[in-house]
Amino acid sequence: MQERIRLGDILVIDVRPRNFVKDPNFIVGSQNFPLLTLVDDAYLLPKDRPIILSDWTMRQAPLAAKYLIANGYTNVLGVLKGGLVRWEMEGFTVEEREIDESK
Repeated sequence: MQERIRLGDILVIDVRPRNFVKDPNFIVGSQNFPLLTLVDDAYLLPKDRPIILSDWTMRQAPLAAKYLIANGYTNVLGVLKGGLVRWEMEGFTVEEREIDESK
């Protein structure tokens, strides 16, 4: 799966808040759609590309997956097991992004 993510075959949606300061890293190529705004912004997500949901430690991503599936997103493959913490522990590629602490 890591190779498919790296190649862009699977879109990773990170549902952490934009001001999440515990870990400024993101999976390379992932997009940030905070859980609190997902209801309003879900229409921006593609319905024709496989999606994996992620967060820091799998606390919010399962809720986001349930919401998307309940609202017709049949392309949701699931939740990234262990979240970003596990991804980083296993040595997979991440990128640091600027965190907006004011939001």
